[in-house]
Amino acid sequence: MSLQMEDLQVSFGNSKILESMNLSFSKNKLHAIIGPSGCGKTTLLKSLNRTLELDKGYQIKGKVNLSGENIYECKDTSWVRKRIGLVFQTPIALPLSIKENVLFGVRYFGERNKAKLNVICENCLEQAGLWEEVKDKLNHPARELSGGQIQRLSIARVLAVSPEILLLDEPCSNLDPSATKIIEGLLKKLAKQLTIILVTHNLFQAKRIADITIFLMNGQVIEEGETEALFANPKEQETRDFISGLTW
Repeated sequence: MSLQMEDLQVSFGNSKILESMNLSFSKNKLHAIIGPSGCGKTTLLKSLNRTLELDKGYQIKGKVNLSGENIYECKDTSWVRKRIGLVFQTPIALPLSIKENVLFGVRYFGERNKAKLNVICENCLEQAGLWEEVKDKLNHPARELSGGQIQRLSIARVLAVSPEILLLDEPCSNLDPSATKIIEGLLKKLAKQLTIILVTHNLFQAKRIADITIFLMNGQVIEEGETEALFANPKEQETRDFISGLTW
C-alpha cells in the first residue's frame, strides 16, 4: 500500500467531521470516494495532503502514512503537498501564461534549467491531454482557456512536481459531458502511473472509471471494495439505499 490512514479523526470545534478512519490506497489504482453532501469527502482529501490545517478551527488526530512515513510528523508541509497533490473542484488558472501555470510549482522547488523546464512543461501538458491544444500559445494568458482546459491545466501543474498521489475533488462537477469524458479518459491513463483518489458526487462516474469505491456517511466509512462488486452487490443497507437513490 502506498498511502494509509490510521485512526484518522478530524473535528471542527465540538463537531466530529471524520471518525476513526482506517483506509489504505493502493499504488496504480483509481479510488472513488462517494457519499452524500456533508459526509466528509472533501475534508478527507484535504487531510491527506495537509491543506486542511490551513483552515483555522480544525483538530486532527491519527496518522497518514505515505510509504511508511507519517506525514503529520513532517515539518515541511510543502514536501508533503509535493508528494500528494490536490486538484480542487473549481479549476484554478493562475494570472500567468499557460506555460508558467504548469511550471509554477517546479520553479518554487528550485528548478532553473530552461531545457529541463521546457521538457517538463511539454511532458505534463501531454499527460494532461492538453499539449496539442495549447502548444502554439504557451505564452498566452491561461485565463483564455475553457473551463475543461483549465481543469486539465490544473492537473498538469500538479503533475509537474512528480507527485506519488493525485487527489481530485469533483473535477468534473462544472464541466459538460464532452469535457468530462476527456478528464475521465485522462484519469484512467494516469492511474497506471499514480495512486489516484477521486471524490465524486456522480455515481455513474465512479462506476465507469474507479477500481475501488469507498462509501462515506456521517464521517464514517460504511463500505469499501472493488467498484463492480460494490455497486452490483453492496453489503451494507446504507450503501444499497444510497446507490438506489433513497437517501438523495
